[in-house]
Amino acid sequence: MDSQKMFAYHQWASQKVLELVQDCGEEYYTKEGLNSFPSIRETIRHVIGVEKLWFQRINGVKSPEFTQFDVETVDQAKQTIMLLHAEMELYFATLSEESWQEELDYRNMKGQEFHHSREEMLFTLVNHASYHRGQITSFLRQFGKVGIPLDYIYFQKQNR
Repeated sequence: MDSQKMFAYHQWASQKVLELVQDCGEEYYTKEGLNSFPSIRETIRHVIGVEKLWFQRINGVKSPEFTQFDVETVDQAKQTIMLLHAEMELYFATLSEESWQEELDYRNMKGQEFHHSREEMLFTLVNHASYHRGQITSFLRQFGKVGIPLDYIYFQKQNR
């Protein structure tokens, strides 16, 4: 898949899920439920931190530090992810197809060595966030709310 299109889907889905949470009410953002993180806020904090890690790796930083972002409210989360995605989008626009295929060395948080292309790293970033968007939907269902479809096919339908 085209890296630019994959990232456009990721941006769309990230904004959609945050809009859904905001529409449900701020109280659901911090409400604790059963999942791998205690709340939607903590899930979002994790996702944004991991996205920043992957972005740094895609930029060639071998051992980036995990960044904790201030996402105390849904508005802060939306703003933080929008700014991070804008930075990513600007950088991605400078990459040629050959650059996307270039393989880079990096270490994970446990210090293990890896070697992957930028395209593979972007796919990992998008896939990771998709997993957690599903968890956010699970939280909302626990709280009696309804989710929305965030699959790629819905992005395509809306953006043709």
